[in-house]
Amino acid sequence: MKIKRVRIENFRCLHKVDIGLEVITSFLGPTGAGKSTVLRALDWFFNGEKSVGLSDEDLHSARDGRRITVEVEFDDLTDHDRETLGHYAPPGADSVIVWRTWEEGEDKITGKGLAYPPFETVRQETSAMDKRRAYARLREEQTDLGLPSAGSAAAVEDAMRTWELDNRDQLTETEIAGTHFFGFTGQNKLAELIDFVFVSADLRAYEEADDNKATLLGRILDHAVDRSKAAEQLRSVEEGLAQEREEIHSKVYGEVLDNVSAELSREVAQLTTGRTVRVSPKVQMPKPVRTLFRVRIQDGAADTSVYRQGHGFQRALIVAALKLLAERRDPEGGTRTLCLAIEEPELFQHPARARTFAEVLRGLVTTSNGRTQVMYATHNPVFIDHRSYHEVRRLSHDLTDGHPTTRVNQVFEAELCRALEPYGVKADSVRKHAGLRCVDTLAEAFFSDVAVLVEGDTDAAIVLGCAERQNIGLGSRGITVVSAGSKSKLMLCHAILRALNVRCYAVFDGDAGMGERRRQGLQPSMAEGDRIEALRKIDDAVRKNVQDNTNLLGYLGGPRRGEPAAESTPEYTVFHDNLEEHLTSHWPAWDARKRELIRDGEGFAGKNAATYREAARTADAEPPYLLQALLENTGALARR
Repeated sequence: MKIKRVRIENFRCLHKVDIGLEVITSFLGPTGAGKSTVLRALDWFFNGEKSVGLSDEDLHSARDGRRITVEVEFDDLTDHDRETLGHYAPPGADSVIVWRTWEEGEDKITGKGLAYPPFETVRQETSAMDKRRAYARLREEQTDLGLPSAGSAAAVEDAMRTWELDNRDQLTETEIAGTHFFGFTGQNKLAELIDFVFVSADLRAYEEADDNKATLLGRILDHAVDRSKAAEQLRSVEEGLAQEREEIHSKVYGEVLDNVSAELSREVAQLTTGRTVRVSPKVQMPKPVRTLFRVRIQDGAADTSVYRQGHGFQRALIVAALKLLAERRDPEGGTRTLCLAIEEPELFQHPARARTFAEVLRGLVTTSNGRTQVMYATHNPVFIDHRSYHEVRRLSHDLTDGHPTTRVNQVFEAELCRALEPYGVKADSVRKHAGLRCVDTLAEAFFSDVAVLVEGDTDAAIVLGCAERQNIGLGSRGITVVSAGSKSKLMLCHAILRALNVRCYAVFDGDAGMGERRRQGLQPSMAEGDRIEALRKIDDAVRKNVQDNTNLLGYLGGPRRGEPAAESTPEYTVFHDNLEEHLTSHWPAWDARKRELIRDGEGFAGKNAATYREAARTADAEPPYLLQALLENTGALARR
């Protein structure tokens, strides 16, 4: 059983959100968007008040009433799950819905499942006698049901459940038991099926190093250590000690207590008859002691507590404990799902270790036979798998009528295909390239407010250099410059980012002079047949470029022209030919500075991004109008 979907209403900054979850789900978005709040809402759903103590301050400002609701839909049900859930998940059910509510301080867990409606009246009775009477009335009123007699509340429940299993076609979806999922044991019933572990950003490893059932160490030891074996031996020792105590008491106190007993008996005999008094030592048997364990850290000759370790080591210890917990769950026979919810898994970790942790989390999922589910709120691109962009949930923050609103976006492959098909992008191309575009190209842009999409690295270098010379802090404005790799991939990158509610600005070349440059590059000594074939390929490339320009401009909302003029609009900037030609013609100071850097050994010949960027940053004259307009339009997009 795993979490398929969570719906949250009126919890802190989350007014109404509906989020589908994968086996691994990455929550991204700016600070305050609600990433951690989603995880904390689930922590409250599974672990209750011991994890999140709710009050009126947890209510959303735009709430209707004073009710917080977290509804969770589970799927991937096993036979064991269905057996445990009973009529909440009868045979053939694909999913089960459970929700937890908090209203006016009252905490309820309610389930939704298939049930026979007349039985619900019986189930709502709280006392055993009332339940038996309601069941008896139902038997008399509906004799055709063939219900057996039942002398206890448990027998009533068994009879109704058996009937429902045999008559599934007469069941309807309903709230089971009216108010409480499995009565007041609903939380424990869920805990039998899912072990939900929340690791907050402020969690320290020393808090999890205490040996009790709620900590990581306690959970690991429960799986790894059989405490009963030691308990039996300790009990034997304690019994032996009790016998020794009796012998010591008899030796030390026997004669004295015999005298005291005799004297008391004589005094009592003067007041009553037939009774004597006996004073003896009271042997106190100690209560069985549960074996407890502790964690110490050894660093050479130093032996210290976890509390004395730095934040980085403590976080690393939590990571190790999570991995070990997942691996030590075999004794449960694979019947219980481990769900890890981690807030900022990259916290206190240098890049190499953050990348290792990301690999560890994915490894837990792939090696657990579907019994591990992971979700995390992160600000680090290494936790995004380039093959699985569909795992990303990007949250954004807005105000609606003065109230905070959280919007959740994700990428659906089918929607990408539909959006791009009118502009010449085939579905096979989307399926082939969409994931690959995320590995180094788009991961950082997922965290941005605005992505400036350019064709290549040198284009990105020019934009960054121009921004630096004008003291425009792109990062502080939430702007990231992204190299799509080519004009043909720019549209796909734009569609992916737009689906995640990242505003995009496109920069590309019209390549009007591409055909002529290629023709001039042909060798005069080429054989006639080879020349004809080369010219044919050049003509094909020109036609493809015209079509690419037409499609891209149409997608961006511009005029569908195959040879666009140079212009900068609120949505895109296009160069008539290419950026290098534009810079050479309209910014000779940049070309001169580039040559100077190469001559002085501070730059490199050819299309070198570092050299282009430094030349743009330090050229003697200001950039041409088109580049300045590009930066102004990008800034305006960030301010929307």
